[in-house]
Amino acid sequence: METWPEAVPSEPLAGTFQALPFREPDRTDMEDGSRRGRRSTTKNIATLTFTVRMSNAAFDVFKAWVRDDLVDGVLEFTMPVWTGSGFAERTCSFRERYADDAGHGLRHRVRLVLDVEDY
Repeated sequence: METWPEAVPSEPLAGTFQALPFREPDRTDMEDGSRRGRRSTTKNIATLTFTVRMSNAAFDVFKAWVRDDLVDGVLEFTMPVWTGSGFAERTCSFRERYADDAGHGLRHRVRLVLDVEDY
């Protein structure tokens, strides 16, 4: 399994971090009574959304890593993830494609939406 590149920062910018602690349950309407709910997966998977500031050089490393090592973001990887009190190594995957906001001089603001196991 691939590991987040050391040359690329993983710390979220202040005010950009959002955690959804579990997947939305699957719900089925019944003819009578309450809707039936069940887990959508047997794994505990959280969805994290945050923005990371990267230099041009770090962004070049990140783009090549996602494209080549993760096969355009398909494969899982490990990275240090903010848990609310510190960072912990977790297995992650891209839930959505990353979004780059390059309008900040020599810096990029990269928005990530990741699925994180055992958050």
